[in-house]
Amino acid sequence: MGDLGDRVNVMGPQPMAKRSEIPAAMLEAARRVLEGLAAGDATGLAALAVPSGAGELAAVAAAVMPGTYDQHRIIATARINDHHYVKARLHGPRTEAFTVQFRLGEYAGEWRVWEAMNLTGKRGAWAR
Repeated sequence: MGDLGDRVNVMGPQPMAKRSEIPAAMLEAARRVLEGLAAGDATGLAALAVPSGAGELAAVAAAVMPGTYDQHRIIATARINDHHYVKARLHGPRTEAFTVQFRLGEYAGEWRVWEAMNLTGKRGAWAR
């Protein structure tokens, strides 16, 4: 086998980067969104969305029966540049869990929903 040259340039295992901190203001905004969904507060949710994402968030809110869910839990978060994706579930005593994913980013100095997706009943990598 021929010489591979300078071994410093050979790709190999890379060190893991430190995890970035999740902003507390973003988590608070996510909590407000989840509580608004559980309460069926369409007006309050509209105020938490950017104009382009208001329709998607309203469609998700329309799929939730108000008063059915009394708990929520964030399943996962991910960050891409300055936007954070939140995947969460709403739980209720007499119904199946409602799974939602939304993207939060800063808009006019506040954390707002840029897009939202109902993952309940869907199959695939996003819905696990």
